[in-house]
Amino acid sequence: MLSFYSLLQSSGIDPKSVRLVRHGNKELDPLETFQSDLDHFHEYSSWQAKNKFGDSQYLAIFSAAKNTTSLFLGMWAIDGFTNNSDLEQKHLDILIKHNLPEWWFKESVYYHLRKLDLMSDFSERLIIEWGNAPVSWVQSKDKEIVELKPKISLEEFSSYDDVLLSYVDLQRMIIDSNSSWVSALSSVNGVYLVRHKPDGLLYVGSAYGDNGIFGRWSNYSTTGHGGNKLLKDLNPHNFEWSILEIMSPIMPSDKVIERESHWKRRLGTRDFGLNEN
Repeated sequence: MLSFYSLLQSSGIDPKSVRLVRHGNKELDPLETFQSDLDHFHEYSSWQAKNKFGDSQYLAIFSAAKNTTSLFLGMWAIDGFTNNSDLEQKHLDILIKHNLPEWWFKESVYYHLRKLDLMSDFSERLIIEWGNAPVSWVQSKDKEIVELKPKISLEEFSSYDDVLLSYVDLQRMIIDSNSSWVSALSSVNGVYLVRHKPDGLLYVGSAYGDNGIFGRWSNYSTTGHGGNKLLKDLNPHNFEWSILEIMSPIMPSDKVIERESHWKRRLGTRDFGLNEN
């Protein structure tokens, strides 16, 4: 069995000095936050109960993945912690700045974490088997490595109904020119949905012409907003893209636009969303 501990040892780290941390999806989406706002992810990871990490020198941090697996994000060094009685105002300010629960200020300690480049080549690629629930989210136990994904990879296209892409995913699809995605999205026109996750506001758009949906989404990957006025002031890392309806690439553009208007009416995105017209 190829294990995570053997990988640590090959990188010159004593596994006994490492705690494995698996962030779930309770307060935030760990993978998305890691990709789009590393500073926020870092501060989120820094507040924990006293002695949660024992005498460990390092954290190996993962995000929950499919079923009972976990995706490796990176290594952090632990440079001590600050007790509740010693907490300074600046630490409360950190919680407020990052919209984290203020009660952590009294009931947690602030771990001084430092992001390491060590094993960064495996970040977002290495998948381990964490174990069946209920299992602690902090462990000091070896784990089986079940997969090592190619660099900058996006899972193969499966179906139009399953499409749900973050901004990072969208960029990876374009940069990596994943053939299954390019083929699937270039071969259809359609109506798509952009959701602004913090407040749930929706934008409905349509794609037609050269390269269909793929061509339209390529523009979003570059600009973040696709030229849409009400999206320009929003952070594209808070968007997710999905497909409402697909159509033949030879369907006239006016027919595609009719379907776009249909979905705008059905979802109320002109009155309560991000569509102006």
